[in-house]
Amino acid sequence: MKILFITTEGFDTPGPNNQMAMTMINDFLEEGFEVHLVQSRRTKINPDIPELIKDKQGFSCDIINRKVIDKSRFINRYIDEMKYAFQSFKYWRKVKNVNVIFLQSCPTVVYQLMLLKVFSKKPIIYNIYDVFPGHAYDIGVMKSKVLYEILQLIQKISYKLSTVITVLSEDMKKKVGDQGVNLSKVRVIPAWYDDRAVKEINDDENRFIKKYKISTDKFVVQFAGTIGYVFNYKAILEAAEGLIDYKDVIFQIIGDGNVKEKFVEEAKRRNLNNIEFYPLQPIEIVPDVYSACSVCVIPLNKGVIGNGVPSKAPLLMACRRVIINVVEKDSEYFRMFKENNVGISVSNDDHKALTKAILDLYNNPEKLKKMADSAQKFGNEHYSSSKNTRKFIDLFYELIKETKNV
Repeated sequence: MKILFITTEGFDTPGPNNQMAMTMINDFLEEGFEVHLVQSRRTKINPDIPELIKDKQGFSCDIINRKVIDKSRFINRYIDEMKYAFQSFKYWRKVKNVNVIFLQSCPTVVYQLMLLKVFSKKPIIYNIYDVFPGHAYDIGVMKSKVLYEILQLIQKISYKLSTVITVLSEDMKKKVGDQGVNLSKVRVIPAWYDDRAVKEINDDENRFIKKYKISTDKFVVQFAGTIGYVFNYKAILEAAEGLIDYKDVIFQIIGDGNVKEKFVEEAKRRNLNNIEFYPLQPIEIVPDVYSACSVCVIPLNKGVIGNGVPSKAPLLMACRRVIINVVEKDSEYFRMFKENNVGISVSNDDHKALTKAILDLYNNPEKLKKMADSAQKFGNEHYSSSKNTRKFIDLFYELIKETKNV
């Protein structure tokens, strides 16, 4: 079987979903599939192809150079991604003997879908990490309601052109269903981590701790990832301010993004010396980074949950770390942590609740340990790659069987 895997982003550009894509492609290859990847190159920060899949039998790739455009320039990014759809067409139309097309979501996915429908006619799995345009509109990147409504109509065409739509959560499935999509074609396949490689790293072997000579006698509250428009940095500032007198509590912020400069400036203005900033780390030491904290915070602005889901949560569970979420209170994601005792969720309407949650775990080490054990077990049961990438593999076989029966 041959999979044509099309994505607008590339491994060279750091992103929250790179680890999932890398693991997924590797598992497809391990199954004996051929995979041809079409991706872009923009920042050249990371290698184009991760070591895990580089030179692996059955893998091939086309890479298209693109410009770096700030995420706040929505129109410019949309036009650039629309051009990319036609650029990539020149490459994937030459790929022979494709059985199934795996199309990663992006704002301009409709153009890829129309071209694929006309020139390929193979089953298309439309894999959604962020529901568009709801994600861009709800977090404030897209300001115009008229533009939002136009793009929502275009997006409905994308749903119709897809053979199967996959999403990461029940919240996302509901969001897609609210746009009139027949839920029978929507499959929920949760985010995953590579259960062969991602695990808790002890302090003595931790490459991140050694690299920065980090003290291990502090209670570390960590955020590691993209410091962008979905990131509620104000919640971190208020929590750090509320815990400034706790000298052994440190906030560790690792990563880069569009709002990092504003975040750093505000932390300095408030004299919050309990916040430490570190640059984005290589994908290879992600388990070391997550294992370097006492608890991890995922503070999200309104509109993220439902349109998406934090892909780092499975990795944190695999590293036996408790997550404190700042998210919508009426979401399934919020309830999941409470009902399974695998972390804490607080409302993004109440920043003081984040301070209280951190203090609760700081003052109750046994509670923290028990919750961490539960999180690791829950992650293994629900988010391991051996379970979730297998769902895609089974879906490929299902689509091929249906195609043969037509």
